[in-house]
Amino acid sequence: MSHSQKLLESDLRGQTRVLKRLAQGASLEEVLHTLIEVAEDSRPELIASVLLVDEETGRLHNGASRRLPKEYCDAIDGTRPGPKSGSCGTAVYTGKRVIVEDISSDLLWERGRGVALQASLKACWSEPIVSSKGKVMGTFAMYYQTPRSPEDSELEFVSTCASLAALAIERVRYQNAVELERAMLKTIVNGVPEALVSSHLDRTISHFSRSATRMFGYEPEEVLGKPTTLLYANPSDHDRLAEERFNTRMNENLAVIEVQWRRKSGETFPGEMVGVTIRDDHGAAIGYLGLIRDITDRKIAEAKLAESQSKLVQAERLAAMGQMVSAIAHESRNALQRIQVGVDVLEYEIEEGSEAREDLDRIKRAKSDLEHLHDELRSFAGTIRLNTTADNLAQIWRQAWTNLKVSRAGREAELVEEIGDADLTLQIDAFRFEQVFRNLFENSLAACCDPVRITVACQTISRGGSSVLSVSVRDNGPGLPEEIRPHVFDAFQTTKAKGTGLGMAIAKRLVEAHQGTIEIGDDQRDGAEFIIKLPKTS
Repeated sequence: MSHSQKLLESDLRGQTRVLKRLAQGASLEEVLHTLIEVAEDSRPELIASVLLVDEETGRLHNGASRRLPKEYCDAIDGTRPGPKSGSCGTAVYTGKRVIVEDISSDLLWERGRGVALQASLKACWSEPIVSSKGKVMGTFAMYYQTPRSPEDSELEFVSTCASLAALAIERVRYQNAVELERAMLKTIVNGVPEALVSSHLDRTISHFSRSATRMFGYEPEEVLGKPTTLLYANPSDHDRLAEERFNTRMNENLAVIEVQWRRKSGETFPGEMVGVTIRDDHGAAIGYLGLIRDITDRKIAEAKLAESQSKLVQAERLAAMGQMVSAIAHESRNALQRIQVGVDVLEYEIEEGSEAREDLDRIKRAKSDLEHLHDELRSFAGTIRLNTTADNLAQIWRQAWTNLKVSRAGREAELVEEIGDADLTLQIDAFRFEQVFRNLFENSLAACCDPVRITVACQTISRGGSSVLSVSVRDNGPGLPEEIRPHVFDAFQTTKAKGTGLGMAIAKRLVEAHQGTIEIGDDQRDGAEFIIKLPKTS
């Protein structure tokens, strides 16, 4: 085998070695040093060097060398490219190969001749390292310790080495840029409070951000590769969005949509989502991305605002009604009194058992109904002023039951107490709370068939560090129909033939005036249940 063939084989092995280091992900410094070693090992008389252009300053800095004296490397570090700045500086300036056969006499070395000759460097051939976009990134230089001119094979060799260096520099810089971009993207993704979930085209999860972990409770390894249905509260939403949003045939749509989601714990929550298709540089769809915001707190705030607005409207309505009731109270009371006087007179003049006496009795009942309506309107619309004293709640409901003796006359009805060891002494307005129990008992008597059984059960519970007395009033009637339950405490809502529809609305106002709550029990299958909760400090 001839010397040129051996040299060619050596060059090919060297190129393979450099490319292998590059493929292994070695640093730029390591790859360039491997290139220098390969060049110098194949040509022992050669002293190789790589200089790199600083992208900010444009100056040349040492990239790699093995046999160049340190003093010389330090002297040329920071060289500014120019028309007479040595072989490398001129090569960068012109963007062309520079061959200097004798440094001692070449005009290109006027400024650096002394330091080069002191380092025993007599010839220098420099090839610009040019990127794929034509930008000069540095030089690959071949120094010799004797004046000499290059052969064609050597010119080809320096060109090949410069090309390898260009490949290495571009590849490593690209990788660094990608890693920087990835790090920045990761920082942004992990810093966004909204959950970011990406999926493949088959809608299996491919990325799950930290915010997604916090929102849904899953670690990434628990969901990667699994269908996104895992996150939806309603499978129908998943299928609907497959048609409306996560569909490569659909145009891009950045509209915000509201969806119910499910956490790992099984808890569901409302969320807003923007979904887009991920596309490559050629516009081909490669996946989907969803940005999800938990709007639970906002929904709670909206509900509270709506409740406040409703209460404001109700307060305004009550104020208007109060003014109206006050305006007509005097006249209506006088009219009722005149009716009563007329009835009293007629009772003396009309015989018992006559047809006229029956008509008079109907007039008396109508007057009584009007008085009852008048009293309830005043209770509902008027300002509640409590006169509280330390009182036993059991005595209050017992008095309410006793006062209904006429209403339950002829009925088989009993009141059962399940008090246990609960302390029933409260600061309470006995007169007002008797009205609450009377309304509850009247409703049960009206709804239940004989035998009627009304149970009052009490227990002391802890809520927020404070003691609360919970009172359950349950009957054995048919219970409250589902469609009626949301409106039980609304004014003018009644299921009784002679009811005004104000009883439960008044009861709710009276309980709340005592800083308590009244609500419907969860289980209505065995009769209607109402639960009153009163703070022990009230």
